[in-house]
Amino acid sequence: MTNKKFALIDTLNPGLFTTIQDKGRVGWQAHGVSVSGAADLNSMMIANLLVGNDGDAPIIEFVMLAPTLSFSRDCVIATAGANFSFTIDGIPLPHGRPVKIFAGTVLKGGRASRGAYGYLGISGGMCIDIVMGSVSTDTGSHFGGVAGRRLKTSDMIFFSEQFDSLSPFKDVKSRGDLPFVSTNWGVKDLFGVEAPEEMLLRFIPTKRWDGLSNQAREGFLSNTYRVTNESNRMGIRLVGEKIELEQVELQPSEPVVMGTIQVPPNGQPIVLSVDRQTIGGYPSIGTVISVDRANLVQTQPGSSIRFLEVSLADAQRALIQENNAMKDLFRTIESRVRELN
Repeated sequence: MTNKKFALIDTLNPGLFTTIQDKGRVGWQAHGVSVSGAADLNSMMIANLLVGNDGDAPIIEFVMLAPTLSFSRDCVIATAGANFSFTIDGIPLPHGRPVKIFAGTVLKGGRASRGAYGYLGISGGMCIDIVMGSVSTDTGSHFGGVAGRRLKTSDMIFFSEQFDSLSPFKDVKSRGDLPFVSTNWGVKDLFGVEAPEEMLLRFIPTKRWDGLSNQAREGFLSNTYRVTNESNRMGIRLVGEKIELEQVELQPSEPVVMGTIQVPPNGQPIVLSVDRQTIGGYPSIGTVISVDRANLVQTQPGSSIRFLEVSLADAQRALIQENNAMKDLFRTIESRVRELN
């Protein structure tokens, strides 16, 4: 029996780069398929939990410039990640809180502040076809999400009729003085979405790093790199002190991961991101630790970055600490949302 669905969202303006994402397409890299998925996984999960969804539910991700969306029915939404100054009828929407909006609402976003990537969680069951275990949009291979591409004007996003999309704020009927209803609590200072003037990224070195001259290593660690406008979901391109490689002969392609620091022939590093290729031919001098993933992707063009070498043990301790903190936060959010039912 086919579930009935309805068009909840009409895209009035798609913004700069708006897609449907989840945790990503894990387990297919050996077949040449990119992981994709949300760039900032912590923010994605927070936005979903705030509206009563599973943390890995399909979500709307936007970069640098947010979309303008029209809603055909009442629902609960929440934003997380970078702040895009969303408004309804010109009234600012609270960031990082569950918010009930009403049928006919037009949600308008602006430009990013305190980061680059934002997330819109929407209560209910988004109807997106699963491809290789994920709904994530792979714009390079053109599958997943909505027709394998970023959203465009007039795109409709469908939801399941069988999903209860009003569990939080279920009994709230009146708008009062505002065109929405919000909780008096929310999530502030989401892990790493700080966008300071200079970002510090920790990395684990590779064998290629050990092969660099002392001068090259010291130069990489002591100098500041700037994020260029060519950065995207495939990789963060940097410009700064040229990295001199002593051995320039061609090397066999090797598997790459999120955070791999590649050095192309021009000596300007590229840090690979979520839509990266599965193997790379450029030499790799290190990998940004997973805890600094949000710091990496949330850097805006023009931001400054410095690198700090750490050990695998250091990275593991940082990951355990973050995982514990995130679990505590998730439990708190889930408990507060249940109180709304």
